[in-house]
Amino acid sequence: MNKLFIVILGALVVLGSNTACNGVPFLAQNEPTATATRRIRPTFTPKPRATPTEELPPTDEPTETDEPKPTDEPATETPKPVTKAPTKPAAPKATQTPKPTDVPKPQFSINITKDSDKYFCAEQGSSVFEVVSSVKKGKTWAGGYYMAALDPGGRLLTDGAGKNLIGESQSEFSVSIGSNCRVSADFENPNTSNAKIDVGDAVRQGNTKLLIRFIKSPTDLTPLSPDFAVDFGQSGRWWIYVQVK
Repeated sequence: MNKLFIVILGALVVLGSNTACNGVPFLAQNEPTATATRRIRPTFTPKPRATPTEELPPTDEPTETDEPKPTDEPATETPKPVTKAPTKPAAPKATQTPKPTDVPKPQFSINITKDSDKYFCAEQGSSVFEVVSSVKKGKTWAGGYYMAALDPGGRLLTDGAGKNLIGESQSEFSVSIGSNCRVSADFENPNTSNAKIDVGDAVRQGNTKLLIRFIKSPTDLTPLSPDFAVDFGQSGRWWIYVQVK
């Protein structure tokens, strides 16, 4: 009796569970089962998406290419190109400046031996304006030398007739008494000279300061002597004693 009750109860439990799962009444199970119709779903093609590139974090570690591969051969250093310094031009040799020395005096063939060999003898109230010279070579009277009168600028002066004021020395001397203030006016000590220029016309034209120079010839004013400055602020004679080499 109990077994029968248990069997019936079990059958009810099984029947109830099938009804709950399939949702079909028990009585309908004897009907033919309808074939389920499958719906065709449309295919869906997904749109392509850009695949994000994964950025690698920067790293300070050298890559394999940064490090040279070890080798047993000795490293050969590449020689650096030698750059030659530009060659400087040779500096010009410094010329030695000669030490200052006294400027040598011109070597003239006619000169005064001493300062006292040129002096002036005044003749108050006279019309005498002369340059008298004694030209000697040693103790011998030297002739053929020309003495010229020039203005301070070196221009050759002329007399009233337009003749150049040039005097020529003679190989013989002239004797005069009382014309030289340095020598006594007596016959034992006569005044002697061998060249003379009368510059009266030039002085009267206003040329009171003159230059007396010995020149090469009447047409060549090349100086053979330095210039002897004379001043005729009053009448008289200038005496010049020169020596020829």
